[in-house]
Amino acid sequence: MKKFLFLLIPFLLFASQIEWERDFNIALNRANKEKKPLMVFFESHNCKWCEKMLHTTFKNKQIIKRINHNFVPIKVYNNEKRLPKYINSKITPTTFFITSKGGNIIRPVLGYWDEESFLSFLDDVERRLSKSK
Repeated sequence: MKKFLFLLIPFLLFASQIEWERDFNIALNRANKEKKPLMVFFESHNCKWCEKMLHTTFKNKQIIKRINHNFVPIKVYNNEKRLPKYINSKITPTTFFITSKGGNIIRPVLGYWDEESFLSFLDDVERRLSKSK
């Protein structure tokens, strides 16, 4: 029984957080392979709203589950030099939902959003994706 619990704890910890990528090209390759859109969280250093979103909205279990299951999430900083030009915002945080092919933006979400509002954005993105299939 102790062995089972010992093996289960890392799985539960891992499943309780968003599986962020840090490199855009790796995330894009993964998105193409898994046939999932990208969710790009665009943040800046010392951004209190970015931190708030990371520590509240992105800690919601339902949001974590939906993001990990339906998207390839990536966190990038606004000063990242190796990003495509279409991923640019003067506002942080900004969350971009992007198709894996062609880099079409499905929906940008500007600023901080609480859990309930962000779930609504996820609903909208998923609706838009299902219409485009």
